[in-house]
Amino acid sequence: MSEGDDASPAWVAPGLLHPLALTAVAVLLVNDHVLKARWPGLVSGKLSDVAGLVYFPLLLQAIVEAPRWARARYRPSPAILLVCVLITGLVFALVNLWAPATSLYERGFGAVRWCLLDGGWRTGGAPRPVTLTPDPTDLLALPSLWLAWRLGRAPDERARRRCGPARSSSAIRSPP
Repeated sequence: MSEGDDASPAWVAPGLLHPLALTAVAVLLVNDHVLKARWPGLVSGKLSDVAGLVYFPLLLQAIVEAPRWARARYRPSPAILLVCVLITGLVFALVNLWAPATSLYERGFGAVRWCLLDGGWRTGGAPRPVTLTPDPTDLLALPSLWLAWRLGRAPDERARRRCGPARSSSAIRSPP
């Protein structure tokens, strides 16, 4: 296909592989496994919040849109991206402000970790909840969802600039 064709992106939710999104994952991993242990405090606490809020909506979009991507002529959906950004922000706020949501998160994430990382599905035993310390000041990181929105929309905006405005079939007429 030529560059102007409506070819599907090579990857579902292309914003997920943007260098800033991948940097957010690296920051999240280094911060959670190194920096928080060596230099606990305000900065290391908020760094993971910002990085997670940048990356998670894009990951959620990729999971939701994977079946569509597997079919031909896939285009990332701005509506699905928006819902993923809003859900991420809502869950993040609830977990930090409402004790039942915190408890549900701790048990749910503990079960996921048990299945995927601890090999619980093979070894048996019961999942253990993770520990989360709710902190209302974590909500200061919510504006970083804007970056997730921009990264998720960027491939679409670049394509529009490259190809020009969309044309309807009625606007393209063959000569008489």
